[in-house]
Formats: sequence, structure tokens, C-alpha cells
Amino acid sequence: MPAIIRPIGSLKSYIAEKPEVEIESGITVREAILQLGIPPEIVALVIVNDTDQNKDYLIQDKDVVKLLAIIGGG
Repeated sequence: MPAIIRPIGSLKSYIAEKPEVEIESGITVREAILQLGIPPEIVALVIVNDTDQNKDYLIQDKDVVKLLAIIGGG
């Protein structure tokens, strides 16, 4: 069973503005980010099943992974 990746905000542009995409389980969040073409350095926060995780978290079946980008301003 796949997991779900939900990029938030500007990160949606990497998945054609879709709200979510399915990804295989058994890979790290970092690997999933790279598969989607998202530069890992712009992902500031990873939330898996409503819990903060890091990019080395191993994605499990049915996980819901939210990705938030670095927010800059001036």
C-alpha cells in the first residue's frame, strides 16, 4: 500500500499543483522528495501522521507526509 505526500504551499508546483501524490513506502522522505524533483534544502519541515519527523524517516504504508517549504521574507 502506498503512502501519500502532501506538499504545502509553493511546493505543490513540483507536483503540477495537485493536492497530493502517492509514493511507494520503504524509502526515506529525502528519497521521496528527490523522486518528486523537490530540492531537499527547500523543505523546512516534514510532518508524518501529524508528528514532526526528519528527512531520514522511513516511509511506511499508509503514512501521510506533509512537506512545508522554507519561508523567506524581508
